[in-house]
Amino acid sequence: MSIKHSLHLLLVVLLLPSWAAAQTDYNATGWIPKKENHLVYDYCELLTDEQTATLEKRLQDFNDSTSNQIVVMVTPGFGGNDISQFAFEVGDRWGIGQKKLSNGVIIVVKPKDDTDGQVEIAPGMGLEGALPDIFCKRIIENEMIPCFRENDYYGGIVKALDVILPVCAGEYSFDKYKEDHEGGVGIFVFLFIAFIVVLVLFSRDSNKGGHSSSGGSSSYGGHTYYGGSTPSSSSWGGSSHSGGFGGFGGGSFGGGGASGRW
Repeated sequence: MSIKHSLHLLLVVLLLPSWAAAQTDYNATGWIPKKENHLVYDYCELLTDEQTATLEKRLQDFNDSTSNQIVVMVTPGFGGNDISQFAFEVGDRWGIGQKKLSNGVIIVVKPKDDTDGQVEIAPGMGLEGALPDIFCKRIIENEMIPCFRENDYYGGIVKALDVILPVCAGEYSFDKYKEDHEGGVGIFVFLFIAFIVVLVLFSRDSNKGGHSSSGGSSSYGGHTYYGGSTPSSSSWGGSSHSGGFGGFGGGSFGGGGASGRW
């Protein structure tokens, strides 16, 4: 074999791994990422090494202190499925969360390119009460997509985690989130109702000498619901791990969650 042919063969061998990686078809039917012992997966190389390390540490610390497992995945494709089915497949097959608690969450982000950007938040079965579909939708629309539209993917993920982590730890709720984001509207509605009640009472008092109504009494309202409490998810906490992420615990997913696009 000539030196020229030998060098050519050596070059092919050296470049083959990177070429094979570049040829990964993320939209090939049935493609599911390989499960590894970490919580942040960036198949688009969208995040910097520092951002990935920061997210990984935050999620591992949360896993250690609560046993809740949250995975963040950035991917260019969904293995031939839509994003919701893909998130369910990954969460359920990987067993994100603890087996008895199903206290896992997976956040899937597809960056915007020549097609729409997409995002999904899918909670495990044990967290669907704390993260109902409508709450996941609000987090996506209020916290994530505004950042993603500015190409700030890290910022959008961080803002979502700022809500999701305390919810999973039982320190926050959807009702509290609504109060924080819709308090002004709630006050306006309360004042409007109070004004109507006062107006009606004043009208009755000023109608002296008029006809008296017969038969029963009238009511001017009841109680107005301004929120309640979501069952605390603190019971989802459990064992802690030491020395880094020790792997997924066998949690189950039931298909809950929400998606969005921009």
